Formats: sequence, structure tokens, C-alpha cells
Amino acid sequence: MLNNEFVLVAGSISKKTEKVYIDRAHDFVRALTKSILDANGGLVVYLAGEPRNQNNEPLTFDWTVAYEVERLKANYAGTQQLKIITSDLAMNEKMTEEKRRLIRSLKALHYADVIKVHDDLVTGGNIGDEQVDVATAMIALGGGKGVSDRARKMSKRKLPILPFDLKLGGFSNDGAGALGLLKTFQENPLLMFPITGEQVKGELDILSLQEPIFCIDELAKRTVKIFQIEKEAKQIAQNPDVLILTALPIELAAARLAFGIKDFSQPRVSLNGIHFWSTIVTRQDGPVSCVVASLGSAGNVTASSITSQLLSELKPKTVLMMGIAAGMRGKMTLGEVILSERIVYYEGSAALDGGILAARPEIHRPGLLTQQDLNTYLATASLSERLQQQATTLGFAIPKESNAGEVAASLMVSPATIASGELLVRDPNFFSSLRTLHDKVCVAEMEAYGVIDACQKQEVPALIIRGISDFGDSSKDNTFHKVASEAAAIVALDYVVYGWRRT
Repeated sequence: MLNNEFVLVAGSISKKTEKVYIDRAHDFVRALTKSILDANGGLVVYLAGEPRNQNNEPLTFDWTVAYEVERLKANYAGTQQLKIITSDLAMNEKMTEEKRRLIRSLKALHYADVIKVHDDLVTGGNIGDEQVDVATAMIALGGGKGVSDRARKMSKRKLPILPFDLKLGGFSNDGAGALGLLKTFQENPLLMFPITGEQVKGELDILSLQEPIFCIDELAKRTVKIFQIEKEAKQIAQNPDVLILTALPIELAAARLAFGIKDFSQPRVSLNGIHFWSTIVTRQDGPVSCVVASLGSAGNVTASSITSQLLSELKPKTVLMMGIAAGMRGKMTLGEVILSERIVYYEGSAALDGGILAARPEIHRPGLLTQQDLNTYLATASLSERLQQQATTLGFAIPKESNAGEVAASLMVSPATIASGELLVRDPNFFSSLRTLHDKVCVAEMEAYGVIDACQKQEVPALIIRGISDFGDSSKDNTFHKVASEAAAIVALDYVVYGWRRT
């Protein structure tokens, strides 16, 4: 449904346009008006004079919308589904008595909200501002600079704009109008539909009004559906169920692959400039909305800062941090995936007399709900089979051997204690020193503490998922980075579908 959504139908027609196209445009606007009202949506119009050609055919669409609302009003409750922009000057000097009566009637019966612009401020730009202030979506048909200007203003507000290909020209013949916007759509779809632009771009051909393959009524219904999908996607992106975080580019690539985000999909950008991608994961109890984002660099300070910003803006229900980590030789195998049962932040210390540094590690454990989800997930008999099926689907395979050390026999997952700090580990004795802080430490990395700390401060559940890429010693190289990243991403997806429980 389009509740609380108001569509601006912007455009005009050249005096030289053929009658067949003029009629088609107005028929479409009438059908669109009905479809929008049927979806509990509203429309935005500017009512003043009505320019016509020598055959007395109207060359704008605002009055077409108003007359259609008047004709259909008996079918709908009076909920001010029409926003009328006008002025006293326009009503008194540019309208017939019949048109003034129509406006007053729609207002009196609560079908229209009339917004008057002061006579001294009636300019094309100001009228456009008033329309854009109340509109939440825009349809473009023909027109010139006025249409382009309104689209620019809508785009600044990140509102959807759908141009049509009908060759109508424009009343003022001063620009490309809808046809120019259509070209922009092909070049930058997310500028026109901020969430579902890529998807809508693929449907532009079948929405043709110039060479239609559907009847006018069907085109109108499909248009409304496109706006409905964008609205739903926007709601999902604003408050996702799951935020999936990565740090390195190779981890981000793995997450996007596993969660079905195409390479050419443009990211959305947070208020602080952080790129993120929205996606939907299907499971038995309904779709799960997910956002995939990257910290941009390694380290707990960055992790804490970026996580805090995304939590404040997106307000996800839970957070998964996924990527690669070093594993303790003899305890871990390359390509194995671990889920955090606790995080040990090893950087904390106190400077004592005599130059002595006393270790004071901080330890975080997942909250009760996450622990319960984790235990239930790991106890699932079908876990190994599911992971292997997903690996096969994605074309993922773990190499049988590596010069660096023992390799996991298959895609496997287990709980583990993670040491988190600011050191890139290449010391074979490092894990021994870490285990003096906590004897269960067998994984080391650089972001988990920052993510967990930020989530705990905002009371958002979080879990760390790491694929083992090396052993943190002299054999460390990048060979297993891709394998470990993709293994972690597969487990992250599986956990979203089968592990995380809605609350």
C-alpha cells in the first residue's frame, strides 16, 4: 500500500504533439490516479490555468488528476488524498467558476488539502518547491526544465522518480524533461530510485508508453507496485533485522557474494558516508532484512566508531561481524570457521612501580539470547549438510592442503574464544602469551572487541564469525584470505537463516 505517500505527476505536452500520444498520456494519468487511490496513496497537483492546443486538448496533467479524483471520490473515504497547490491569483483570474467550485468541493468533503502560495511568490521555482515539499514520489511525462528541476529537488531528498518514454515534448520546449531523466535513470538508477534502482532499471522497457506492451490500466498498476516495493525496501533498509559487518575488501566481497548482492549494485551511503548494501534473506518465518557494510580498515578503534554510527542510524536488531582471523596452530585448521563464545581484549594493562606492566584484559561474552541462539544453532543435526550445500551452490571449496599447515577437511564451524587487540600477529609464541590471560584463547584478530563493545553500549546483540586464514606465525600469507572469508560468509548466511531468532 501507499499509505501517506503522495505522487507528483510532473510534465507537459508540446503544442505540436500528435493527438494519439496526447490521448494516451491523459488516459495513463487517469488510470494512474485510480491505481494510486486504490493503494491508499495520494497525488500532488498545481491548479491554475490549463494550457491547451489549437484543438482544445489539455497540455498539462494537473487538472486531469483533479477531474479524475472528482469522478472517483464516491469510491473512497475523504482522507485528503489530493494535495492541491494553488494561489488566490490563480483561482480568481485563471480558473473558470466550475474549476473553483471543484476545488472547494473537494476541500469541503475532505478529499483535498489546498495549499496556497502567496500571489507575490508565484514563480515556477516556488511552485516546484511547494510540490516537492509534500510529494514523496514523482512521475515524469514529457515536459522540460520544470520537470528536470523538480526531479533534481526530489533526488536531493532521496525520493523515487519514475520517468516515462512517451515522446510528448514540452509546453515550453525548453529542455529534455522526462526523456532526459530516462537517460539519467539508465546511467545512475540509484539516483532515481535510491533503494531498488537497479531492479527498476531492468523493468523500464516493459513500462514503455511509447510502444506499450500492456494496456494502460496494467501499466498504471505496475507503476504503483514499483513505488510500493521501493517504499517497503526503504523501510527495511532503515531498520534492518541484521547488520553484517566486514573490515577488509576481500571480506566485503565474500559477504556480498553469499548474501546475493551483485557486483554492480551501487551502495547506499549513511549520513556519515559509510557505504552499505541492503538485501533480503528468505526463511520459513518470513523474510529477514539485512544490511552488509564495511568498516573500511582494520582495528578496534575504527570498528567501535563505525559500528556505533551504523547502530545509531540503522538501528538493527542484531549484528554479525564476519571475516578472517589467525588461529592457534594445533588447535585450529585453515578454512575452519569459529563463532565467538567470548572476546578477550588483551591490550588493557596498568603501569605499576618499577616499570612493570600488569595485564588487565577485558572479557566480553555474548548476551543470554545470543548464547541460546548459538547453542541451538550448533546443536542442529543438519548443520554440516546445510553448509556443504550452500558451499556447492556458491562454487566454494577448501583446498586439500597448504604449505602453511593443516587444512580443514570440510566447511566446519565451532565455538571459540577470540583474543582481540591492535597487533597483526606473525609471532609463533604470541598465542602462548595470550593463553596466560585466558587459557581458552585460540583465535586472534583486530576488530571483535570494538564491535562487541559498541553493541553492548547500545544494547544490541552481536556475534563474531571468523574464518581461519593463517596461524599467526612466519608462515602467514594471503593464500587463504579468500577461502577463509568465503567460509565465514557462508556460515554468516546460514546463521541468519537457521540460528538467529527473532525477538
